[in-house]
Amino acid sequence: MLDINFGLLLFVAVLFLALVYLLDKLLYKPLLSFMDKRDEMIRKDLEASKEMGSETDEALREAHDTIAAAKAEAMKIREAEVAKAKEKAAAMVANVQEEIEKQYSAFSEKLHEERNRLKESIEANIPHYQEKIQAKLKQIS
Repeated sequence: MLDINFGLLLFVAVLFLALVYLLDKLLYKPLLSFMDKRDEMIRKDLEASKEMGSETDEALREAHDTIAAAKAEAMKIREAEVAKAKEKAAAMVANVQEEIEKQYSAFSEKLHEERNRLKESIEANIPHYQEKIQAKLKQIS
């Protein structure tokens, strides 16, 4: 019932072996070679990134140190400028106070002179005022 055809079996076996050989030459070896090269390239890239990572960490530390130094210097400059501004403001306040004191003393002196002048004027006019008061008193009585 089942007949085995050895010719056909031999042909299929040869065809299978030829197919395996062709697949090995045209597909599997180039594919495996490409995958090996890719694995090697990935390994090299990982090593390079580790080296760059350490360099990056070092550069980052240097950048932080530089920033910290710049902040400290900026703080010193700011404090110096604030001190200068305070000194300048104190000098301006002192000048204004001195000017106000000068104006006050001049005003006080002028007021004193005016008071003396008014007093002399009143004293000089006392006889005249007395005459007017007596004339008014006479008119009333």
